[in-house]
Amino acid sequence: MKKKRIICACAAVTAAVAYLTFENTAIGVTRYRFDSEKAPESGLRICLLSDIHVKEHGGNHGRLIRLTAAQKPDVIAISGDLVDSRDTDTDAAIALAETLCSIAPVYYVTGNHEERLPVEMYLRLLDSLSAAGVHVLDGESALIAKNVFISGIHDSPSFDAKSAAALVRPGAYNIIINHRPQFAPDFSSAGFDLALCGHAHGGQVRIPFIGGLIAPDQMLFPKLSEGVHRYGAGATVISRGIGNSLIPFRINNRPEIVVIDING
Repeated sequence: MKKKRIICACAAVTAAVAYLTFENTAIGVTRYRFDSEKAPESGLRICLLSDIHVKEHGGNHGRLIRLTAAQKPDVIAISGDLVDSRDTDTDAAIALAETLCSIAPVYYVTGNHEERLPVEMYLRLLDSLSAAGVHVLDGESALIAKNVFISGIHDSPSFDAKSAAALVRPGAYNIIINHRPQFAPDFSSAGFDLALCGHAHGGQVRIPFIGGLIAPDQMLFPKLSEGVHRYGAGATVISRGIGNSLIPFRINNRPEIVVIDING
């Protein structure tokens, strides 16, 4: 009887470890579609990658690269926390960025982990990313398709709606990349059609019928932790992210690549 209990306990532990391993490494693909008369009829596909948290040894990037390439994106957007301030491997981050740039043009904004880096490391990272071909956006906008502009603002605990609104091109389809999803209503108020965010890690642990358990800035039971949220005429897409940081595991919350198709 004792032996049977030991076998059952070992099996339960093995199953739990296998489940947690799957939940934290099996990157999925989530798809959303948006239609707008302002967008080109030929369409535009964006892959949103967020919170990769590149650490020593580079992590699970082979699968990330293969899955991203398989989506055949027109543009790749990285919405911050490419690196992790607690265990930073800038060489691995730059190597990953170079590979992503070979797939499609990459547009990037910083997250709170980049902003925590020592100034010298921070500047070297951004310079190296630019040299690798990444479009580092900080209060800038760029034309990425006919009548479609993408803007980005570096990470900050506050959002300057007036400065952001100055980036909006009248009559165009306007996209903003920003790390923090709690500003979703402000993105729409500023005039953006679509915002691309991360930061919340899907709420880390997702409870059926309730949602995420905890997220930075929003704390317990965050309202803005993943998926699509609409405010007025605009929408915000929140990625559950790729990597982990302070909390090293996910439950019922697989890492994801978000694929966004925008059609005219």
